[in-house]
Amino acid sequence: MIPPQGPETKVASFHLDPYNACVPVVLLPAVLAVCLAHPVDLDHEVRRRALPWLPPDLARQVLRHERDFNRGAAAAAAWPRHHHQPGAAGGTEVTLQAQCERVAQAIRARAPFPEVVAGLGAVAHLCLDLNQSFSGPEAGSPYASSFSSLMRSASPRIPNVFYGQDHWLVRGPSDRLSASLRQRRAEMVPLATIVREDMDRVGGPGRWAALDDRSSSFGAASLVLNHAASDFANLASWVWRAAGGLVPDIPMQGNILVWKGESRPRETSSVIRIRKVGR
Repeated sequence: MIPPQGPETKVASFHLDPYNACVPVVLLPAVLAVCLAHPVDLDHEVRRRALPWLPPDLARQVLRHERDFNRGAAAAAAWPRHHHQPGAAGGTEVTLQAQCERVAQAIRARAPFPEVVAGLGAVAHLCLDLNQSFSGPEAGSPYASSFSSLMRSASPRIPNVFYGQDHWLVRGPSDRLSASLRQRRAEMVPLATIVREDMDRVGGPGRWAALDDRSSSFGAASLVLNHAASDFANLASWVWRAAGGLVPDIPMQGNILVWKGESRPRETSSVIRIRKVGR
């Protein structure tokens, strides 16, 4: 399944086998329509946070091909605007499912890993689109821009939290992707109101720097970044398993996991376990 390509898009393809078959892993629009929801540098933060929770074999490839990951994220940011709009017809949820299926197909066809990782960079960008507080017409608002600035500023102080390996998704067929993505978006929608009210409390979006680490906006930034990284880890795990790769279980037992120290593949796991509320 590949997102519809209108006259405004063209496909960047790569050879997959000696018979010259090819699969598009990253769409490159001929006319740029840059994503307004968030800047590309936050995609790098999603990659960094997800590294410990990815299947270790895949994590090493993502770490090795960082430039290609960034290339794929930048390409995705330039896709036509509707791909960045959760809930829209042919929007983020549909595009994310198509991209995951495309990357799994590329791995099965033995595509070069730089191209596979570029395709995963696009997945990471879309995961952040899905979790953004502001979407649709609000994506280009002063509140959205200020919230992106706050996330960039706050990210070094936000702990790396993993909300759980979704076994139902990771071990299931592709039709489970759409249900999981719709649920995630529904959970993130209320954050826009919280952030807007918080910024108005200090004088409006232009005063975002007055919000400290105890503010509701800081909490919202933590939720957005860590849920986006958790979603990316789960979707990349689905891709890896669908392509025949090994996805080791991450024991959760009702906990969330907080990574300690430098973000890296998890062969030498170093985490704090925190019991989820209500468990």
